[in-house]
Amino acid sequence: MSTVGRNEPCPCGSGKKYKKCCENVVNIDTLVSQELDVLQAQLYDFIATAQSAEMEESYHHYLSKMDLMQADPDIYEMAFVSWYGTTQKDADGVRLIERFVDKQLSTVTRPQTAEVLESWKNVRVTAGTVEKLDDNTLRVGEAITGDTLIVTEKFGKLEENSFFLGLLLPNGEKYLPFAQYFIYPAIEKAAMELVKIRFEQGEFETLHDYLSGQYLEIADVGFVLYSAEKKKAGKAASTGKASVESDAEKDSADSIEGVEIWKTPEYNEAITSLQTFLTEKGEDKKESELLVAVLEKYFYTERPTIRNPKIYSGAMVDMAKNIDEISIRHVQKELAEYFDVSANSISRRSKQIWESYQDTVYELLKTTNA
Repeated sequence: MSTVGRNEPCPCGSGKKYKKCCENVVNIDTLVSQELDVLQAQLYDFIATAQSAEMEESYHHYLSKMDLMQADPDIYEMAFVSWYGTTQKDADGVRLIERFVDKQLSTVTRPQTAEVLESWKNVRVTAGTVEKLDDNTLRVGEAITGDTLIVTEKFGKLEENSFFLGLLLPNGEKYLPFAQYFIYPAIEKAAMELVKIRFEQGEFETLHDYLSGQYLEIADVGFVLYSAEKKKAGKAASTGKASVESDAEKDSADSIEGVEIWKTPEYNEAITSLQTFLTEKGEDKKESELLVAVLEKYFYTERPTIRNPKIYSGAMVDMAKNIDEISIRHVQKELAEYFDVSANSISRRSKQIWESYQDTVYELLKTTNA
């Protein structure tokens, strides 16, 4: 890059010497950028110092569910604070980011800065594939929508096949990542499939709506998937050759080192409730495992949207009456009382699963008895 001598003509074309013209003029974009950096820091502090019983309860609720983010409290806290303040509404239906913007607008004198600050109310929660354009720019191919988002920040090294998850503050036609964002190498394919599956399972109109509720869970699963991928890569490197997948491994494409990414919290609740019931009733272990396996197969294949997981738990036990080869027998009234659902709901779901999956039941029976 060439430099301009202080006594040379100013490159702006004014005819004046550089030292008498633009030498000490700071680019307006630089000033706005500096002001936005300060406002971002103030926004985070505003959220972090907000006191409410709801926020405290939410903090501990999500922390208890985070498998790997618990290992790094600083990352979890920053992720929680930034997510909560930009997406969660208080009793009045207002988010903390909206309160901050309304409070700070009167203190911002530069129109360009004020315009961007006002737009921050439209924070965008996103996930997708990521490509580094230069040291200060990322291009994110958003999941579900297919939109291309340009994100500006000072980024370090970025590996191929990386997955991006973040809260984006609008900045004109580009975006600024707010506080804690995540870039996971090597898991782009699995993570994008996870987002797609869970989005389709829910009743969401937009990706933003889905991620506003599931941001922390996706962040934590990202850690799990990435850790598993590193472990798998380490094993392959230690053997000096690529591993060959078995048929069983290929059938478990949605499971990485035991992390079954297709399972939603509702699926897990239904499966856990079924296991708990069978254990409490002292049912045969192999027969119990058969019913659990059928329910998992049903969820994996059908991917139903579940409103009450325990209906499926009760239905699976009720369905057992159709299987002569096992001894598990419980009447619908007992199941309805235990799972706190209606007997009719159990009956309808049991009949539906049996009609669709009796062949699967007998296939699994053969495997169990082999």
